Amino acid sequence: MYIAISTIILVIIIVSAILFYISVKSFYKKKKDSIPLEYLQSMNYLLSEQHDKALDKFMSMVGLNQDTAETHIILGNLFRNRGEVDRAIRIHQNLIARPELKPDFKNECSLELAKDFLKAGFLDRAELILSRLSSEVDSPAEILNYLKEIYESEKDWKKAIEITTKIQSINKKDYSDILSHYYCELAELELIAPTHERSEKAKKYINKALNCNKNSFRASMLQGDLYFLNRDFSSALKRYLFVYENYEENSYLVIKKLKNTYNSLERKENFFTFIKNISDVANPIDLYSYLNSESKDEISNIDITNLYEEEFRKGNATLTQLSEYLDLIDKNKIAFDNKSLNNIKKCLDSYKAKESTHECINCGFKSITHYWQCPSCQNWSSIKRKILNKHKTDHYVV
Repeated sequence: MYIAISTIILVIIIVSAILFYISVKSFYKKKKDSIPLEYLQSMNYLLSEQHDKALDKFMSMVGLNQDTAETHIILGNLFRNRGEVDRAIRIHQNLIARPELKPDFKNECSLELAKDFLKAGFLDRAELILSRLSSEVDSPAEILNYLKEIYESEKDWKKAIEITTKIQSINKKDYSDILSHYYCELAELELIAPTHERSEKAKKYINKALNCNKNSFRASMLQGDLYFLNRDFSSALKRYLFVYENYEENSYLVIKKLKNTYNSLERKENFFTFIKNISDVANPIDLYSYLNSESKDEISNIDITNLYEEEFRKGNATLTQLSEYLDLIDKNKIAFDNKSLNNIKKCLDSYKAKESTHECINCGFKSITHYWQCPSCQNWSSIKRKILNKHKTDHYVV
């Protein structure tokens, strides 16, 4: 009820403003012709929520000038923003078909029509309009950005690279990280079912990704994947170790790849001992947690107990690690005594509002899994792993 009333009030305000705008412009230009009757009738239909009749009246208007044409665009955008895309499309298509309108104004209408098609999900129709406009207008940056969004949605990474390169040359902004991700997407497609030819293509795409962004964690990890698929396990291990040691923030994403590669080399030493001996492990408990608990890695019960004791002492144990701790007690790998009970209680007391998650630093989107591109704001490399501590505090005002 309240929403309907507020919508009607909004329409009345917009329509009134439009009429006032036209009246003022007509007065100062000293025009002798009055507002067309069809125009007033269409406004009346709008106020009475008879949208289809209003549209019919708008489109039946014989003469269009700059003022009434601008009002048509405003009305079309209003319908689009309200989700009535079909009506917006009818208005903008009708404007484009008018021979009396200037080319620049028709281009403006075409852009609005492309936005209508985007809103409706007709990406192919929007692409056709935007591609034409990008070569006709003087400042195509906005149009190219819409094309970029379309190609990302369609996963047409080659066209996305071409368009983004153009945007970068126009805006003089750095799009190197985005371009790097596009090349990584292309490389991953080649690695799905690699042949010698496809491996070579993947290698070229990975190198281009690194040329765009030499610090790309994703591209470096893909180098390891390429070595692994080609059964060059020694080179894959070196690449994964480089990634693990130099990208601490994302190192957890490469642990399982490291372990599988190490196991493929069939060395006698267990993986956990190997990685501890050759690498400066910042968080050994994270390394242990990400390893498969059913693996053949033999870690002594004393080492396991010491790992968890250190985390409980620091107050850093996560709920996942607490669950693993309980499983280890159940398997008799950690003693079930007063000390372990105190550890569990302390962890639960300090973890009432603690949660492990991934969060977009740009828009705040949260997820359990990692994404290279944020599903919400579409930014690349903005998803970060985060530990949220939401401790309640009391604030006193004196």
